[in-house]
Amino acid sequence: MVIPFVAGLCGLSLAIWLGLTFARGGFWKSDQRLEPAGERADWPEVVVVIPARNEAPTIGRTVASLLSQDYTGQLQVIVVDDNSDDGTAEAARDAAGQSERLQIVQGKPLEAGWSGKLWAVQQGIEAVTRRIPDAAYVLLTDADIEHAPENLRELVWKAETDGRDLVSLMVLLRAARLRTHKRGFQDG
Repeated sequence: MVIPFVAGLCGLSLAIWLGLTFARGGFWKSDQRLEPAGERADWPEVVVVIPARNEAPTIGRTVASLLSQDYTGQLQVIVVDDNSDDGTAEAARDAAGQSERLQIVQGKPLEAGWSGKLWAVQQGIEAVTRRIPDAAYVLLTDADIEHAPENLRELVWKAETDGRDLVSLMVLLRAARLRTHKRGFQDG
């Protein structure tokens, strides 16, 4: 009695794995890449939301890489300064230079039921809704990601040509050795 039951479970498990392997289009593969973007006359408006708390050492590269994208559509960048005490907002402004495409939103104190980063993202999305309600896309990114010049163009191209509502990209992470210091860890 037990053997047919176990055999049935094994058969069901095998069927599920075969279905995932051959009928789901290789969704698990990490070798998927964005295609180079083609030409368009009318690139849609994109707003980038960057939640940032104490990111002064990295936010400048992030903002500069976004504002220098090879993207001919309208592009706005909103940095939500989540109550930083290290000059994050100033570093973002310095990186933007005279660009009017950068907006800094001063983060509100954390509300009950929210975690820090998600609360900052929510405030950024609210800012998009108030200030740029007709934007076709919102790009959520971190304050320590340096975007390649073609990044935004390729993401929008993928969304537009495939009719997707969501496109996600895993960036190449730059890892540094961590050294232990008296007060914790430090990049090094």
